[in-house]
Parts: sequence; C-alpha cells; structure tokens
Amino acid sequence: MNQTPTQRDPVVLAQAQHIVRGLYRGLLARDPEPAGLDYWSGVILAGGDAGAVLNALTQSDEFKALSAPLARRDAVRAALAAHAAEVLHARPLAIVDVGAQELEGEQHVYAALDAHGLPNRIIGFEPLADKRDESQRRNPRITLYPTFIGDGGTHTFHINNFDATSSLLPLNRALTADLVDLSNLATVSTEQVATSTLDAVLADTPYVDFLKLDIQGFELPALRHAGALLSRTNVVHCEVSFAEIYQGQALFSEVETLLRQHGFYFVDFSSATHYPYHCASGSTSRDRLGWGDAVFFKRPELVADEHGLLAQVLIAQFVYDKPSLAEFLAARTSAATIFGGTQ
Repeated sequence: MNQTPTQRDPVVLAQAQHIVRGLYRGLLARDPEPAGLDYWSGVILAGGDAGAVLNALTQSDEFKALSAPLARRDAVRAALAAHAAEVLHARPLAIVDVGAQELEGEQHVYAALDAHGLPNRIIGFEPLADKRDESQRRNPRITLYPTFIGDGGTHTFHINNFDATSSLLPLNRALTADLVDLSNLATVSTEQVATSTLDAVLADTPYVDFLKLDIQGFELPALRHAGALLSRTNVVHCEVSFAEIYQGQALFSEVETLLRQHGFYFVDFSSATHYPYHCASGSTSRDRLGWGDAVFFKRPELVADEHGLLAQVLIAQFVYDKPSLAEFLAARTSAATIFGGTQ
C-alpha cells in the first residue's frame, strides 16, 4: 500500500516540501496551496527528482502569464538598444564622471550602457599624469582632465586611510566616532590643491547626457559652479548625504533644491547606506541613514532636443531599470513605437 506524503519520514518530507515551496516562490512568486504542496511533495518522494515539478510549473498558464511581461520587457530592451545604437553612432552618449577612483577595472553605475552596446564617451578627471596616461591608453573613449573639480579655489585635500573617503573637507569626527563603519577613518596627510570648476573645464563640451558626481561631500560647491554645464545636462547622478560625515558638507535637501532650480526633478535613490551606532550590546542594527546616490532628470520640456530625450530614455531603461519612466519619455521621440505608442 502506497504511503501518502504525510505518512513518510518527517525529515525527508520536510525536505521535499522545502523544494516545492522554493520552486513555487521562484517561478510563481507565491507559496503553494495545500493540495499542490501535498501532491508535488509526493511526486518528489516517489521519484527523488524535482524536475517533474519544475517542468509542470513552467508549462502552467500561471507561469506563462507571469512571464509574458518579462518577455515583452526583454523584447523592448533589445529593440530599443538596436534603435539607439544606430542613432548614437554619429553622436554617442556623453558621460561626465566626477570623482571616480578608477575609470578602468571598476563597475560603474553606467556600465549597463556598454553592456547593451550603446555608443558612449567618458570624461573624467585625474590629476596624476601617469594614471591619466595609462587610463587613456587602455580605453581611448576616455578623456581625462588633469584637475580637481571644485569651486575654482585652493583647498586643503584631506587624504584618509581609506582612499575612497579622501575629501576637500575634513572628517566630522564628532559624528563618525559614533558610527561603527566610520569610526576607524582617519586623515593621514594633507596637501594644498587648486580646483577648477566644471563650467571652466567643460566650456567646450556641447552636451552631457549623464553627469555623475561623487566627491565626498563637495558636490554642492561643484554644482554651484556648474550652472552653464547643467543647462546642457540631461541626467544627474549625485552622491548626497543625510548626515554631516564631513565638516560643513551640504545635505540632500540643499542639493535637491539647487538642481530643482536648474530644471531637474528628483526621481529616486539608486542606493542608500545606513550605519550602526557603537553601543554596549554590540548591536549591528543599521539605524542611521548616512548617504545615498540620488537620481535627477531634466524636465522634458527643458531638454534641448530629441537626442537628449532619447538619452534619458536609455538611462531610465538600462541604467536604472525604470521602464514606465522610459516609456513616458519615449513618447516624445522616434522610439515611441518600440514601446507600442506613437509620436
């Protein structure tokens, strides 16, 4: 006489049920109903193979209904990339990366543009001649300027024990000493550096599709001296702070206000970093929001031309995976039909 699943060894039964639940959650995004859990657990116990469950679920109408939007998304992305690659051949996307530690050997937020074959060129900044020459040798698409970006003044550059945290501003030890992940930061040396403004360095750059800023608390002074460049920029990706990790640094609200005044609207945070406080219990609960990366798009009516709007579509779709925003913006471009709309 055959045993039902509930009459089998409880440990073996639990393992089979765990497999069934995992397949349901992974493929159908839900838990199995009791009858389905009982039946498919029995199938696994009888044959020792989850393949029958996998095949049945992937052939179900429910799975096909769930998969249809994903298939459509992939088709749209492929068609959009093909359309854009042709359009961008003569006028590639212009990326300005302010504050990248390395422009080679590092996964940048805009890497998805390369992954989808979208022509682009990158402008970065590297004061050290040997590093600049090596980066440009490895990738001729990169143009590097030998300067610190800032407000055009001379400042003390604080070189910290973790290089990525080095800044034109001193660490705010009154705060960082209280936070687990930041309390080990320390300034090991300083040097005087002359800074240049984005407006001055990139005066001859006709358009910027993607401006990324990550200069450890000095973003607002740099933006205040980039008004002309911002008028030619379509998307800004800016590191912003919610805590004064560096002395005197601006917080998110100030950056958002300035960019809104230049015609940008805040879309979302692409990342956010929280920190635990030092406490007697040793809790690692990440309770203090420290900083994040904020995404701003130029208002569509202020974008200079269709190329700028198409750049926004591509960045929304491929960099940030925001298909409704991409489709909304594409309605104003030749890419509208790709999404099923019309111009």
